[in-house]
Amino acid sequence: MTSASLLSEFEAKYPFSPTSRSIFERIPFEESLRSKEVIEHTEQRLLASLGRDVYERHLSPLIEFVSFFASAFIASQDSFLASKFANREAAMARSYFLKESSETKIRLMDICFGIKLSAGGRYYVLPFEHYLERTCRFNIIRLQKWKLGRQDLISGLVYLNENKLSDLFTDCTKSLISEGVANLKRGVFPRQLEELRKKVLSFIPKKKLPSSGKYSYIEELLRHPVYDGRHRLVWLVLAPYLVNIKGVDDSQAIDIIRNYVSVAGESGDMKRFIEYNVRRARKNGLMPPTLTTLRNEHPDLFALLPPEVKTKNPKNPLVSD
Repeated sequence: MTSASLLSEFEAKYPFSPTSRSIFERIPFEESLRSKEVIEHTEQRLLASLGRDVYERHLSPLIEFVSFFASAFIASQDSFLASKFANREAAMARSYFLKESSETKIRLMDICFGIKLSAGGRYYVLPFEHYLERTCRFNIIRLQKWKLGRQDLISGLVYLNENKLSDLFTDCTKSLISEGVANLKRGVFPRQLEELRKKVLSFIPKKKLPSSGKYSYIEELLRHPVYDGRHRLVWLVLAPYLVNIKGVDDSQAIDIIRNYVSVAGESGDMKRFIEYNVRRARKNGLMPPTLTTLRNEHPDLFALLPPEVKTKNPKNPLVSD
Protein backbone atom coordinates (compact mmCIF):
# COMPACT_ATOMS: atom_id res chain seq x y z
CA MET A 1 0.00 0.00 0.00
CA THR A 2 1.04 3.60 -0.51
CA SER A 3 2.10 5.85 2.32
CA ALA A 4 -0.51 7.90 4.13
CA SER A 5 1.24 11.16 3.28
CA LEU A 6 -1.78 12.40 1.34
CA LEU A 7 -4.06 11.88 4.31
CA SER A 8 -4.69 14.04 7.32
CA GLU A 9 -6.64 13.25 10.47
CA PHE A 10 -9.56 15.08 8.88
CA GLU A 11 -9.84 12.71 5.90
CA ALA A 12 -9.56 9.64 8.11
CA LYS A 13 -12.42 10.83 10.36
CA TYR A 14 -14.63 12.34 7.64
CA PRO A 15 -13.98 10.28 4.48
CA PHE A 16 -17.33 11.31 2.96
CA SER A 17 -16.29 14.95 2.58
CA PRO A 18 -15.65 16.41 -0.91
CA THR A 19 -11.95 16.94 -0.08
CA SER A 20 -11.63 13.29 0.95
CA ARG A 21 -13.15 12.12 -2.30
CA SER A 22 -10.55 14.11 -4.24
CA ILE A 23 -7.81 12.31 -2.32
CA PHE A 24 -9.50 8.97 -2.99
CA GLU A 25 -9.15 9.63 -6.71
CA ARG A 26 -5.38 10.05 -6.30
CA ILE A 27 -4.63 6.86 -4.36
CA PRO A 28 -4.24 3.41 -5.99
CA PHE A 29 -7.53 2.04 -4.70
CA GLU A 30 -7.39 -1.23 -6.66
CA GLU A 31 -3.89 -1.89 -5.35
CA SER A 32 -4.98 -1.12 -1.79
CA LEU A 33 -7.67 -3.79 -2.00
CA ARG A 34 -4.96 -6.45 -2.25
CA SER A 35 -4.15 -5.78 1.40
CA LYS A 36 -5.51 -8.41 3.78
CA GLU A 37 -5.79 -5.73 6.48
CA VAL A 38 -8.01 -3.57 4.29
CA ILE A 39 -10.33 -6.48 3.50
CA GLU A 40 -10.55 -7.53 7.15
CA HIS A 41 -11.23 -3.97 8.28
CA THR A 42 -13.86 -3.53 5.57
CA GLU A 43 -15.58 -6.69 6.77
CA GLN A 44 -15.54 -5.45 10.35
CA ARG A 45 -16.92 -2.08 9.25
CA LEU A 46 -19.83 -3.65 7.39
CA LEU A 47 -20.66 -6.26 10.01
CA ALA A 48 -20.71 -3.48 12.60
CA SER A 49 -23.28 -1.72 10.42
CA LEU A 50 -25.43 -4.85 10.65
CA GLY A 51 -24.93 -5.10 14.41
CA ARG A 52 -22.83 -8.26 14.09
CA ASP A 53 -19.49 -6.83 15.20
CA VAL A 54 -18.00 -3.99 17.20
CA TYR A 55 -16.09 -1.50 15.11
CA GLU A 56 -12.69 -0.33 16.28
CA ARG A 57 -10.94 2.41 14.41
CA HIS A 58 -7.74 1.25 12.71
CA LEU A 59 -4.42 2.74 13.75
CA SER A 60 -3.54 3.32 10.10
CA PRO A 61 -5.35 6.37 8.65
CA LEU A 62 -4.94 4.92 5.16
CA ILE A 63 -6.59 1.60 6.04
CA GLU A 64 -9.34 3.49 7.84
CA PHE A 65 -9.82 5.68 4.77
CA VAL A 66 -9.73 2.97 2.10
CA SER A 67 -11.97 0.62 4.07
CA PHE A 68 -14.69 3.29 4.06
CA PHE A 69 -14.81 3.33 0.25
CA ALA A 70 -14.50 -0.45 0.01
CA SER A 71 -17.42 -0.75 2.42
CA ALA A 72 -19.41 1.78 0.40
CA PHE A 73 -18.92 -0.28 -2.78
CA ILE A 74 -20.29 -3.39 -1.09
CA ALA A 75 -23.10 -1.46 0.61
CA SER A 76 -24.17 -0.19 -2.82
CA GLN A 77 -25.19 -3.74 -3.74
CA ASP A 78 -28.10 -3.90 -1.29
CA SER A 79 -30.51 -1.17 -0.19
CA PHE A 80 -30.89 -2.56 3.34
CA LEU A 81 -27.12 -2.68 3.85
CA ALA A 82 -26.73 0.78 2.29
CA SER A 83 -29.15 2.26 4.83
CA LYS A 84 -27.48 0.52 7.77
CA PHE A 85 -24.02 1.57 6.55
CA ALA A 86 -25.03 5.24 6.17
CA ASN A 87 -26.61 5.26 9.63
CA ARG A 88 -23.60 3.76 11.38
CA GLU A 89 -21.03 5.89 9.55
CA ALA A 90 -23.03 9.02 10.35
CA ALA A 91 -23.18 8.02 14.01
CA MET A 92 -19.42 7.47 14.11
CA ALA A 93 -18.76 10.81 12.40
CA ARG A 94 -21.03 12.46 14.95
CA SER A 95 -18.90 11.07 17.78
CA TYR A 96 -15.86 12.79 16.25
CA PHE A 97 -17.80 15.99 15.55
CA LEU A 98 -18.91 16.33 19.18
CA LYS A 99 -15.28 16.56 20.30
CA GLU A 100 -14.33 19.32 17.85
CA SER A 101 -13.97 22.98 18.82
CA SER A 102 -16.64 25.48 17.80
CA GLU A 103 -14.34 26.91 15.13
CA THR A 104 -13.68 23.45 13.69
CA LYS A 105 -17.38 22.61 13.68
CA ILE A 106 -18.10 25.73 11.64
CA ARG A 107 -15.33 24.79 9.20
CA LEU A 108 -16.56 21.20 8.92
CA MET A 109 -20.11 22.25 8.13
CA ASP A 110 -18.79 24.41 5.31
CA ILE A 111 -16.31 21.87 3.89
CA CYS A 112 -18.65 18.88 4.07
CA PHE A 113 -22.02 20.41 3.23
CA GLY A 114 -21.49 24.00 2.10
CA ILE A 115 -23.38 25.21 5.18
CA LYS A 116 -21.91 28.57 6.16
CA LEU A 117 -22.38 29.34 9.84
CA SER A 118 -21.27 32.16 12.07
CA ALA A 119 -20.89 32.11 15.82
CA GLY A 120 -23.57 33.89 17.82
CA GLY A 121 -22.82 33.48 21.51
CA ARG A 122 -24.00 30.02 22.53
CA TYR A 123 -25.55 29.52 19.09
CA TYR A 124 -24.58 28.95 15.49
CA VAL A 125 -26.34 31.29 13.08
CA LEU A 126 -27.20 31.28 9.38
CA PRO A 127 -29.72 33.16 7.16
CA PHE A 128 -33.01 31.33 6.78
CA GLU A 129 -32.72 31.35 2.95
CA HIS A 130 -29.39 29.55 3.18
CA TYR A 131 -30.84 27.16 5.75
CA LEU A 132 -33.71 26.26 3.41
CA GLU A 133 -31.43 25.85 0.40
CA ARG A 134 -29.07 23.49 2.23
CA THR A 135 -31.72 21.40 3.98
CA CYS A 136 -33.44 20.97 0.61
CA ARG A 137 -30.16 20.04 -1.06
CA PHE A 138 -29.64 17.20 1.42
CA ASN A 139 -33.32 16.26 1.40
CA ILE A 140 -33.71 16.54 5.16
CA ILE A 141 -36.31 19.33 5.03
CA ARG A 142 -38.88 16.52 4.74
CA LEU A 143 -38.13 15.59 8.36
CA GLN A 144 -40.37 17.38 10.83
CA LYS A 145 -37.49 18.50 13.05
CA TRP A 146 -35.93 20.48 10.16
CA LYS A 147 -39.06 22.34 9.09
CA LEU A 148 -38.36 26.07 9.19
CA GLY A 149 -41.31 26.65 11.52
CA ARG A 150 -39.69 24.44 14.16
CA GLN A 151 -36.43 26.44 14.27
CA ASP A 152 -35.40 29.37 16.45
CA LEU A 153 -35.87 32.13 13.87
CA ILE A 154 -35.07 35.74 14.76
CA SER A 155 -34.86 38.61 12.24
CA GLY A 156 -34.38 36.26 9.32
CA LEU A 157 -31.65 34.22 11.03
CA VAL A 158 -31.82 30.59 12.15
CA TYR A 159 -30.17 29.89 15.52
CA LEU A 160 -28.85 26.39 16.26
CA ASN A 161 -27.64 25.28 19.67
CA GLU A 162 -24.92 22.63 20.08
CA ASN A 163 -27.32 19.69 20.09
CA LYS A 164 -29.24 20.95 17.06
CA LEU A 165 -26.01 21.53 15.16
CA SER A 166 -24.83 17.98 15.91
CA ASP A 167 -28.18 16.62 14.71
CA LEU A 168 -27.89 18.68 11.53
CA PHE A 169 -24.36 17.39 10.93
CA THR A 170 -25.52 13.78 11.46
CA ASP A 171 -28.52 13.96 9.14
CA CYS A 172 -26.55 15.72 6.40
CA THR A 173 -23.79 13.13 6.74
CA LYS A 174 -26.29 10.31 6.41
CA SER A 175 -27.77 11.92 3.31
CA LEU A 176 -24.37 12.56 1.72
CA ILE A 177 -23.18 8.99 2.32
CA SER A 178 -26.44 7.53 0.98
CA GLU A 179 -26.10 9.64 -2.15
CA GLY A 180 -22.50 8.53 -2.65
CA VAL A 181 -23.35 4.87 -2.14
CA ALA A 182 -26.17 5.13 -4.70
CA ASN A 183 -23.74 6.62 -7.22
CA LEU A 184 -21.27 3.75 -6.68
CA LYS A 185 -23.94 1.24 -7.69
CA ARG A 186 -23.68 2.56 -11.25
CA GLY A 187 -19.90 2.06 -11.32
CA VAL A 188 -17.74 -1.00 -11.95
CA PHE A 189 -17.64 -3.23 -8.89
CA PRO A 190 -14.05 -4.07 -7.81
CA ARG A 191 -13.32 -7.76 -8.41
CA GLN A 192 -11.17 -7.86 -5.24
CA LEU A 193 -14.34 -7.36 -3.19
CA GLU A 194 -16.43 -10.10 -4.82
CA GLU A 195 -15.78 -12.73 -2.14
CA LEU A 196 -16.38 -10.30 0.71
CA ARG A 197 -19.57 -9.07 -0.93
CA LYS A 198 -21.00 -12.60 -0.97
CA LYS A 199 -20.02 -13.13 2.66
CA VAL A 200 -21.51 -9.87 3.93
CA LEU A 201 -24.70 -10.11 1.88
CA SER A 202 -25.32 -13.57 3.35
CA PHE A 203 -26.06 -11.78 6.66
CA ILE A 204 -28.79 -9.58 5.13
CA PRO A 205 -32.27 -10.62 6.30
CA LYS A 206 -34.21 -12.20 3.47
CA LYS A 207 -37.14 -10.17 2.24
CA LYS A 208 -40.47 -11.86 2.60
CA LEU A 209 -42.01 -11.54 -0.84
CA PRO A 210 -45.78 -11.24 -1.21
CA SER A 211 -47.66 -14.30 -2.38
CA SER A 212 -47.57 -14.47 -6.15
CA GLY A 213 -50.80 -16.47 -6.43
CA LYS A 214 -52.98 -13.41 -7.02
CA TYR A 215 -50.58 -12.28 -9.72
CA SER A 216 -50.63 -15.55 -11.66
CA TYR A 217 -52.28 -13.76 -14.59
CA ILE A 218 -48.94 -12.02 -15.18
CA GLU A 219 -47.19 -15.37 -15.68
CA GLU A 220 -49.83 -16.11 -18.31
CA LEU A 221 -49.33 -12.65 -19.81
CA LEU A 222 -45.62 -13.34 -20.20
CA ARG A 223 -46.56 -16.33 -22.38
CA HIS A 224 -48.77 -14.18 -24.61
CA PRO A 225 -46.98 -11.03 -25.86
CA VAL A 226 -49.22 -8.19 -27.02
CA TYR A 227 -48.68 -5.50 -29.63
CA ASP A 228 -50.78 -2.72 -28.05
CA GLY A 229 -50.37 -1.20 -24.60
CA ARG A 230 -46.81 -2.41 -24.19
CA HIS A 231 -45.50 0.75 -22.52
CA ARG A 232 -48.24 0.75 -19.88
CA LEU A 233 -47.81 -2.96 -19.25
CA VAL A 234 -44.09 -2.45 -18.74
CA TRP A 235 -44.30 0.23 -16.04
CA LEU A 236 -47.60 -0.77 -14.43
CA VAL A 237 -47.44 -4.58 -14.49
CA LEU A 238 -44.27 -6.27 -15.69
CA ALA A 239 -41.49 -4.28 -14.02
CA PRO A 240 -43.13 -4.23 -10.54
CA TYR A 241 -44.02 -7.93 -10.80
CA LEU A 242 -40.59 -9.18 -11.81
CA VAL A 243 -38.66 -6.99 -9.36
CA ASN A 244 -40.89 -6.90 -6.28
CA ILE A 245 -42.91 -10.13 -6.52
CA LYS A 246 -40.63 -12.58 -8.31
CA GLY A 247 -37.55 -10.98 -6.76
CA VAL A 248 -35.32 -11.22 -9.84
CA ASP A 249 -32.39 -8.85 -10.24
CA ASP A 250 -32.55 -5.81 -12.51
CA SER A 251 -30.58 -7.27 -15.42
CA GLN A 252 -32.75 -10.41 -15.53
CA ALA A 253 -35.96 -8.37 -15.31
CA ILE A 254 -34.78 -6.14 -18.17
CA ASP A 255 -33.95 -9.18 -20.32
CA ILE A 256 -37.35 -10.80 -19.69
CA ILE A 257 -39.26 -7.62 -20.55
CA ARG A 258 -37.13 -6.90 -23.62
CA ASN A 259 -37.83 -10.41 -24.87
CA TYR A 260 -41.53 -9.87 -24.21
CA VAL A 261 -41.82 -6.63 -26.18
CA SER A 262 -39.52 -7.78 -29.01
CA VAL A 263 -42.37 -9.44 -30.90
CA ALA A 264 -43.44 -5.99 -32.01
CA GLY A 265 -39.89 -4.72 -32.45
CA GLU A 266 -37.71 -2.93 -29.93
CA SER A 267 -36.35 0.56 -30.43
CA GLY A 268 -33.56 2.22 -28.48
CA ASP A 269 -36.19 4.32 -26.74
CA MET A 270 -38.07 1.22 -25.62
CA LYS A 271 -34.88 -0.32 -24.23
CA ARG A 272 -34.18 2.81 -22.18
CA PHE A 273 -37.84 2.92 -21.10
CA ILE A 274 -37.60 -0.64 -19.80
CA GLU A 275 -34.35 -0.02 -17.94
CA TYR A 276 -35.74 3.14 -16.34
CA ASN A 277 -38.95 1.48 -15.17
CA VAL A 278 -37.21 -1.57 -13.74
CA ARG A 279 -35.01 0.72 -11.63
CA ARG A 280 -38.04 2.84 -10.73
CA ALA A 281 -40.04 -0.19 -9.60
CA ARG A 282 -37.23 -1.32 -7.33
CA LYS A 283 -36.45 2.12 -5.92
CA ASN A 284 -40.10 2.92 -5.10
CA GLY A 285 -41.20 -0.60 -4.16
CA LEU A 286 -44.00 -0.52 -6.74
CA MET A 287 -46.48 -3.40 -6.76
CA PRO A 288 -48.42 -4.60 -9.80
CA PRO A 289 -52.22 -4.50 -9.83
CA THR A 290 -54.20 -7.70 -9.38
CA LEU A 291 -56.32 -8.82 -12.31
CA THR A 292 -59.42 -7.45 -10.60
CA THR A 293 -57.77 -4.08 -9.98
CA LEU A 294 -56.58 -3.93 -13.56
CA ARG A 295 -60.12 -4.62 -14.82
CA ASN A 296 -61.72 -2.04 -12.53
CA GLU A 297 -59.15 0.77 -12.65
CA HIS A 298 -57.59 0.32 -16.09
CA PRO A 299 -60.43 -1.12 -18.24
CA ASP A 300 -58.88 0.11 -21.51
CA LEU A 301 -55.64 -1.76 -20.78
CA PHE A 302 -57.55 -4.81 -19.51
CA ALA A 303 -59.42 -4.91 -22.81
CA LEU A 304 -56.10 -5.34 -24.66
CA LEU A 305 -55.15 -8.49 -22.74
CA PRO A 306 -55.37 -11.86 -24.52
CA PRO A 307 -58.40 -14.01 -23.57
CA GLU A 308 -56.15 -16.54 -21.81
CA VAL A 309 -54.98 -13.82 -19.43
CA LYS A 310 -58.39 -12.28 -18.75
CA THR A 311 -59.83 -15.60 -17.61
CA LYS A 312 -56.89 -16.60 -15.46
CA ASN A 313 -58.07 -17.95 -12.10
CA PRO A 314 -55.88 -16.42 -9.37
CA LYS A 315 -56.68 -19.30 -7.03
CA ASN A 316 -55.09 -21.78 -9.41
CA PRO A 317 -51.84 -20.24 -10.62
CA LEU A 318 -50.30 -21.95 -13.61
CA VAL A 319 -46.81 -21.41 -12.22
CA SER A 320 -46.22 -21.60 -8.48
CA ASP A 321 -43.19 -20.10 -6.74
